[in-house]
Amino acid sequence: MDQILISIQEAKKTSITELLQKLLSSEKGLSDSAAGARLEKYGYNEITEKKAHPFLKFLSYFWGPIPWMIEAVAILSAVVHDWEDFWIIFVLLLLNAAVGFWEEHKADNAIELLKQKLAPKARVLRDGKWIEVDARQLVPGDVVRVRLGVIVPADIKLLSGDYVLIDESALTGESMPVEKHSADVAYSGSIVRQGEMNGLVITTGMNTYLGRTARLVEEAQTRSHFQKAVIKIGDYLIVLALVLVAIIFLVALFRHESMLQTLQFALILTVAAIPAALPAVLSVTMAVGATALAKKEAIVSKLVAIEEMAGMDVLCSDKTGTITQNKITVGALEPFEGFKKNETLLYAALASREDEQDPIDDAIIPRSKKEAKVLKPTTAIR
Repeated sequence: MDQILISIQEAKKTSITELLQKLLSSEKGLSDSAAGARLEKYGYNEITEKKAHPFLKFLSYFWGPIPWMIEAVAILSAVVHDWEDFWIIFVLLLLNAAVGFWEEHKADNAIELLKQKLAPKARVLRDGKWIEVDARQLVPGDVVRVRLGVIVPADIKLLSGDYVLIDESALTGESMPVEKHSADVAYSGSIVRQGEMNGLVITTGMNTYLGRTARLVEEAQTRSHFQKAVIKIGDYLIVLALVLVAIIFLVALFRHESMLQTLQFALILTVAAIPAALPAVLSVTMAVGATALAKKEAIVSKLVAIEEMAGMDVLCSDKTGTITQNKITVGALEPFEGFKKNETLLYAALASREDEQDPIDDAIIPRSKKEAKVLKPTTAIR
């Protein structure tokens, strides 16, 4: 069995019986041993991230316009045998890299702790018994149960049960829940708003609908406005310093002055042109912001994203429910001729059932209770 060969499109067209055969599973689920073997073969059910080696990440702080300028000054100091300045500049260069690396490392740790805290659980059928496991331990062929309030842990083919209402707004942008029945497919990351059903795990991890979307986002290589601004500043300072150093050398050649003394002047000029503390200050500021956001359960995968959001004046979105509370609310009441507004709301409330937690009922009932408090006793909604 190869998990990659079973795509979502194929799973939609394939019957439950055929799919169970392809996945070498049954409606009684897998055994612990079979699940363990598949976990080793397919890996954990999680969205993986490309992480650079810590040493390479540390070296990256020595690469860029501003670090280049600091490194050039260090080389000039060594050339003129100004070892005091050389070691001061060298320590400053290391300090900038160390502070930036450490603060980003702390922010990454805060994000990892938050991810662990938010890691979903899944109810799965193993060895004929329902048990609760971390969602990352699910494998293709597992039988899971999804119900009200549960995040669908993987792409699943619904097996048994009446129906479920699933909120797929995070994937499709549609704020209204979608009703699904047996033989339908539910996507990883969607939320069950109503009902309870069993489902067969088709794909996990990066092979899910959500995983493929995450891979596309990760592959997109773009520079933020913040990065562009810093690079632009660095480029401007480099060009300015080179022009001034060139002028100094030309003047020195015209006056027949000592080249060693000219190098010292060039060194002073270059040091003055460098905003040496800028990398460290920027890294610390953004890392502190990432830590503060992590405490509010906001995951910041890239530090520059903080500056991008802070510099935003207008956010345009084609869907409002997906970026707000994602709840349906009752707006204006427009009764037909012969009815009053309070009667319209009364009939709507009588037709609603609070225990079913239907999204439309959940919008009407709170509104009816609110109106009941302001209506006269003779027209109060009960």
